[in-house]
Amino acid sequence: MRYSEFMSDDKKELDALKAKLGLISAKDIASKPETGHTRPRPQTHGTSEPKEGGLLSSAMAQQLRARLGLNTESAPSASPPPDTHPDATATPIETVVDGACVGDETSSFFCMRKHYPLDYLIGDIPLSAALKCTGKEIALSACDDTLLGFDSKRACFMDTETTGLAGGTGTVAFLVGMGYFSETSFVLEQCFLRDYDDEPAMLEYLAERLADVATVVSYNGKSFDLPLLRTRFVQHRTPFPLEGAGHYDLVHAVRRVWKKRLQNCSLGNIEKEVLGLRRHGDVPGFLIPQLWLNYLDTRDARPLAPVFYHHEMDILSLVALAGHLTQVLSAKDGASLRHAEDQLSVVRLYFKNKQYEEAIAEAQRFLDASRIPDALRRECFALLGQACKRAGHFEDMAGTWTQMHEEFPGDPFAAAELAKYREHQQRDYAAAILICKETLAILEAEGMPGDFSVSALRGRLARLERKQARLTEKYGDNDSFLTRD
Repeated sequence: MRYSEFMSDDKKELDALKAKLGLISAKDIASKPETGHTRPRPQTHGTSEPKEGGLLSSAMAQQLRARLGLNTESAPSASPPPDTHPDATATPIETVVDGACVGDETSSFFCMRKHYPLDYLIGDIPLSAALKCTGKEIALSACDDTLLGFDSKRACFMDTETTGLAGGTGTVAFLVGMGYFSETSFVLEQCFLRDYDDEPAMLEYLAERLADVATVVSYNGKSFDLPLLRTRFVQHRTPFPLEGAGHYDLVHAVRRVWKKRLQNCSLGNIEKEVLGLRRHGDVPGFLIPQLWLNYLDTRDARPLAPVFYHHEMDILSLVALAGHLTQVLSAKDGASLRHAEDQLSVVRLYFKNKQYEEAIAEAQRFLDASRIPDALRRECFALLGQACKRAGHFEDMAGTWTQMHEEFPGDPFAAAELAKYREHQQRDYAAAILICKETLAILEAEGMPGDFSVSALRGRLARLERKQARLTEKYGDNDSFLTRD
């Protein structure tokens, strides 16, 4: 007998058994009931006995039906208890969030769309501030020259809510938000999965909407949101529409400007401390995945209202934050930054981008201010001296190290840099040795523990003394060979 014929006979016997016992296969059960419908109930045949010649005896069939709960006289109700019945608390998402289904009869998803006026305030910042973003400031804050051509009108502000933070193929983005500027307003779209089988329709819609996007703006999107979306597109064998787009990840830009002062650079904290925004009716982000999973079980969309609000505010905050950051970096004389830590971060940002002339100007402006803590003043001196060195302004560099050494004679970095200048540029070995000795004496008197910079300074002093000894042995006590102005 052929294998196919054997399998055909076997299938017939299994189908006969399924019909006699009133069973249904797993593939016949819908993964989730539609709103207002219960899951299909298996058809039972009461207590009728199997026909003669069946696969099971009457007693065995009766026993199996009893174990499966299929006996008419003792069959339990197919409906769950009243408090967990799918229809008892089912509330469609359309009645909770103002939106509509997008797609066709075979595949669709839910989409919410809102239009905000350009003067709509997020904290103290209007959405229109993002329209003033220029590529110069965007590229500066991102440390990425590929963003020099940034155009707010061709940017998409994106955020996702997912089933978890692990990423990978098992994580699904059940809420994807897109924000963009139209001619007269800012448009926000929130694409929502009512169930897993809505995903193909949503990805098809996203592919169409994102096709012309030049730059994505996100908050930690480089590490999480976009890789996750790319994975979902790949799994559905659909080209990823943002493959060639630029990416402005605000989390890195924010850290470069505000982390020294705030430490906590979560979006929620930045909203409060920088934008002046206080949310009302929000839900903690860590609860959101479970709220969606609960919705899949109960079909009650009411707990999802704060989820949509949380997601909405995340995207609107991106817009306001991008606009405010541009204002901060384009303001003359650092007028928009009130805290010394933030002002110094701008100096550091220019230095990191190798814009040394701008770094020098900002550092000198910072040092001219009053009431600057010593720790910040020392760091600014260090940045200014190095910027002068990189820009080739050696006289200004020497003046910076000299001033820093005079204000902070126990600073090993300033002593080392000034000693280098005396040795290599002026050939004044005696002066270089004196600087090292004075600083080390101060450090020893203060009982400060030695770190790498102190050890390096001791090593420099030892090398200078050996060098001086060799010159003295060769030329005697003629100081003209030991110093040169």
